[in-house]
Amino acid sequence: MMKKESDRITYSPSDLIRYLASPLASWLDQHYLENPHKLTPDEQADEEKILSQAGDEHEQAVLDGYKTSGSQIVEITKDGNRFDISLAATLTAIQDRTEIIYQAALQDRMFAGYADFLTADSSARYQVWDTKLALSPKPYYPIQLCCYSEMLTAMTGQALPERIGIILGNGEKVEFRVEDFIHYYRQTKKSFLALQDAFNGRLDDCPEPLPHAEHGRWNSYAKNFFVEKDHLVQVAGISVGQIKKLKGANVTTMTQLAGAAVKSVRKLAADTLEKLAAQARLQCETSGARKVDPNAKPRYEVLPHLGPNGEPTGLAQLPPADAADVFFDMEGYPLVPGGLEYLFGTLARGNQTGQFEFLDWWAHDRAEEKVSFEAFIDWVFARLKGNPALHIYHYAAYECSAVRRLSTRHDTRQDEVDHLLRGDVFVDLYQIVRHSLRIGTESYSIKIIETLYRAKRSTEVETASESIVQYANWMASGQARDWKGSTILKAIRDYNEDDCRSTVELCDWLRELAKDGGIVYGDRQPAATPEQVKAVDPKIVARQQLAAKLRAMNDPISIVLGDLVDFHRREQKPMWWKMFDRAEASDDELRDDPACIQGIESFGDCGTEKRSLLQTYRFDPSQECKLDTGDSVLFTYNLDATFTITTMDADAGELTLKIGKKSLGENCRGVFPR
Repeated sequence: MMKKESDRITYSPSDLIRYLASPLASWLDQHYLENPHKLTPDEQADEEKILSQAGDEHEQAVLDGYKTSGSQIVEITKDGNRFDISLAATLTAIQDRTEIIYQAALQDRMFAGYADFLTADSSARYQVWDTKLALSPKPYYPIQLCCYSEMLTAMTGQALPERIGIILGNGEKVEFRVEDFIHYYRQTKKSFLALQDAFNGRLDDCPEPLPHAEHGRWNSYAKNFFVEKDHLVQVAGISVGQIKKLKGANVTTMTQLAGAAVKSVRKLAADTLEKLAAQARLQCETSGARKVDPNAKPRYEVLPHLGPNGEPTGLAQLPPADAADVFFDMEGYPLVPGGLEYLFGTLARGNQTGQFEFLDWWAHDRAEEKVSFEAFIDWVFARLKGNPALHIYHYAAYECSAVRRLSTRHDTRQDEVDHLLRGDVFVDLYQIVRHSLRIGTESYSIKIIETLYRAKRSTEVETASESIVQYANWMASGQARDWKGSTILKAIRDYNEDDCRSTVELCDWLRELAKDGGIVYGDRQPAATPEQVKAVDPKIVARQQLAAKLRAMNDPISIVLGDLVDFHRREQKPMWWKMFDRAEASDDELRDDPACIQGIESFGDCGTEKRSLLQTYRFDPSQECKLDTGDSVLFTYNLDATFTITTMDADAGELTLKIGKKSLGENCRGVFPR
């Protein structure tokens, strides 16, 4: 965090990261530094405090690991008022060629900060390492590390380190080449300093908040800014690029967009402009209604239920109700290495009573997580017997993604999970809502849209963030591991059950809308019953048994060997899962996916090439696209037909697809998609 002493401001590497995330937040940090009584930043939320504590614990665990290994370590004492003392101690440790320096104080002109670890190689050249709770590297990590490395170079006179590294939350070490990031880092630092140098203290001259950015302790300020300016960023689903194009056409407010101030915008597809204008109109109508009645329900409209090729979409994709249907919600705790899926909650009708009953499986460690996951999957398959029309309803991607992840993490129930996915047993109501309704709200979160079909929640825990905080409180409380003996776990359970009930009520409400609109379910094949599931290859079974035996030996080498067994088969699954995800994605999500092209339209006559047929298509060239000539592609509504791109002009927005005559006849009724 930037500091000021004797009219001189010193910046930290974290200030650079804040600038990358939000120039507004960076500018407001300086304003607050210069004028501490004019603005009030947000207080640190409980979740942020817990996250900070978890980060400190991870850092301490890494330090303890170095100590256990017998490494030579010097710990630099942080002195908030005397950075020069910490700096001198760090220089001494470097001169002594200490193997590992913890909390190394580094400085170079206007920048200063504490690096988590400096580690020396055999030639006493130091490399910067940082600890992060995340399980995969974030793009900004190398930028922060480059800043530390540059300060280290300035202090030692040595050349820049060749590498920098991150120790992730699961203990994995990830290295980066400094050369790959140093130039971008320097450009970022240059623009950051230019922003700070241009600071004049006038709030009217602050940078415009970036859409969808994380503004940190200035989130409330940014939100108020958006409202006061009637900013386009408030339009649900709008992208940064779309805002720029609209502003280029002098459409700068949500009200202007809602009023269809322009009929066309350069490089913005007409149907996209129409959708954005309709979304803005509904949000403006909702806002107007709530000025009269704060509890007014949001305005909404039902979208067409057939796609351009006659494929069912929206409400036509909502399966009919079945007595065996399951409504599913999970709670996860991300602040332990690898994250922990600690609660599987379901609401389903009891076989005896016919009434909804809540069932839950808990896991407070990795071993229990596996047991609970297996128990949940086994329960689902037992319920599938005799109920092939059963579906598992959830809202948004978390549950389905978690189930996939657990099947590979624990190397168990993978074929069962594949069966559920391929049979369309999981139904994401978020995707149904996004494809079937346009709602006058800034977000389509279930907590936001549920005002359409139910009263305000009354549970003690009301949001996913609160559940994380409460679970952390439980971990520190010493309360019982069973919810019956823990008031905290009971509150989380009540919240989870209420989420399941909200999913039931949403599903019922959507079916009523479909009924009122005369919308019939687009026929999906019912999932095969467990007895109909294809038998697992005996070779795969043998490998799974071998892996289980190796892991059961519980020594490090055997565990690694067990993880290597069938590794490639497990690693292929995410590729297939991604394909199914794209088949369910909204137009906006497909447009933002560089591996997809959204909104292609055929033009011209169908051509022939030997035994194949060719068709040319147009698309909006403004979308980022990595597809190229020779790539195989599928249409999202039909995963049976595979086409090949024979020509591709991304700049002009044109491509040609090829498919065999036989395949087109069998999978597309002999007609290219429009």
